[in-house]
Amino acid sequence: MFDLVVLDEAAHIDQLRAAPALARARRALVAGDPRQLRFVSFVADVDVAATLHRQGLDRFGDRLDVRRSSAFDVATGAAPVTWLGEHHRSVPHLIQFSARRFYGDRLELVTRHPRNERADVIDVLTVSGATVVEGVNQAEVTAALDLVRRLADDPPAGGIAVVSPFRAQADALEAALLAAFDVDEIERLGLRSGTVHAFQGSEADVVIASLGLVDGDPPSRHRFVAEPNLFNVLVTRARARLTVVTSLRSPEGLVGDYLAYAGRPPVAPDAEPVTGWTADLAEELRRLGLPVRPGYPVGRWRVDLCVGTDAEAVGVVCAVHSEGVAAHLERQRTLTRAGWRLHDVFASRWADDPIRAALDLASRIKPEG
Repeated sequence: MFDLVVLDEAAHIDQLRAAPALARARRALVAGDPRQLRFVSFVADVDVAATLHRQGLDRFGDRLDVRRSSAFDVATGAAPVTWLGEHHRSVPHLIQFSARRFYGDRLELVTRHPRNERADVIDVLTVSGATVVEGVNQAEVTAALDLVRRLADDPPAGGIAVVSPFRAQADALEAALLAAFDVDEIERLGLRSGTVHAFQGSEADVVIASLGLVDGDPPSRHRFVAEPNLFNVLVTRARARLTVVTSLRSPEGLVGDYLAYAGRPPVAPDAEPVTGWTADLAEELRRLGLPVRPGYPVGRWRVDLCVGTDAEAVGVVCAVHSEGVAAHLERQRTLTRAGWRLHDVFASRWADDPIRAALDLASRIKPEG
């Protein structure tokens, strides 16, 4: 027996595979994302129905439908659910579309910072003259290979991933990469390739996504790429930059919406008005020539004052969080984990004198390195 069994990516795990581990657990922690890829079952409906009937479990058919209900689905119906909403992987431009389209703006983008809030990191490369032969769009294979070659001189530290929704396209991409790069080069580049399913739960600094479609493809191929869970995984594997390689001239539906989103520059978030000590300190910092943005949003938190621009911006905490000490400490931990440099500038330390506080803070804010 195990004291605790953890099932991660549980929406991607079917009940049959989870059962042996859970049967040996005193407690279980089940984590998953119902907006990402689900498991693929090869069990026939007739076999499911016959087994449930034989065991007298017909009334539990929906929950015990092993073809359609994942380990995550069963767990959410049997125990309290905790929403894990903080996103720590991707810069805002890479995740904002999914945050709105698939998660109803419930994701908290902890990665937001002045250094990346306006970073346009989604490229769309449209190739011409493409056809699909035996499931392979060779024009996109060639374009993706060229992109990897351009990255080879200065590869990203977190690796390169080349991904496609279609197995035949992924196999063609892999074959082209293996022909172009030897093992040492592949390891140096941190280069991986595969289908979207192969990248469930994975990530890379730079992702090249080959859609593998042409406008004249059968509707079933277009529907496959536009399946929301698959598409969500496809466009959220990158930490720093995504290039979508496409042959579509008139994209529609989900794919069209995403490509339109990718073509618009990111917008900086709105600041929040402040009063009292925070407002007085902000005014004095501006008098010293420092750029100041009050109430800067980072996930579900607000930085009292964001001082400076781009990578040199720092956060200023002007008071204990209004929800109390526990919330204050949680905000500090979250912002520090996200890479913020924080300065506490409480009124009590400066006898409510914002001029002295601003002068001291300005002397301490220096570019890193």
